[in-house]
Amino acid sequence: MTDSEATLIAAVIAAVVAGGGLVWSVIAFLLTRRNQQATDARAQWSQRFEQAYALALSTDAREARTGLMLIEALTKEQWVTDEDRATAVSVLSSLSPGADADTAERLRTSILGDIGNREVAAELAQASDGPRGRFEISQDAAGAYRWRLRAASGEIVATGEGASTRVEALRSLEQARRALGGGTAVDE
Repeated sequence: MTDSEATLIAAVIAAVVAGGGLVWSVIAFLLTRRNQQATDARAQWSQRFEQAYALALSTDAREARTGLMLIEALTKEQWVTDEDRATAVSVLSSLSPGADADTAERLRTSILGDIGNREVAAELAQASDGPRGRFEISQDAAGAYRWRLRAASGEIVATGEGASTRVEALRSLEQARRALGGGTAVDE
């Protein structure tokens, strides 16, 4: 083998290695970009779900119906997981019976059908519907939003700290609702 042939072979090997490195860099970039898009989409989905949930809790019938429609649309999005759908079913199960009770039950059934894990869907389907307590959100004289849990007897059994926004109060309420095992949230 001559020096020029050896140089040519070395150059070809170097070009193949460099090309492989370039291909790997492009693949890594695309995978990282897709993961970031998924993370961003999940964060945006979570914010929109909180807003839809807040609307579904509204005492205004139009707002409540809009909230239900948004929850339905959100459960159909690309990045939604079975856990997200289970959360939506839980929310729909805990809403007070009202004018949109049929709509909420239809949505609940539809979302249950979309849950891929059939065992989880079956367990959620057997969960009892309706309120197990009553959470209320109100704005105090200082402008802070607060939640409180009212027992069936009408007695206030728990109160949340003041929050600067209604969404913050709803987050706190949802944490309390999970910890206390359910309940219906309503605006006062």
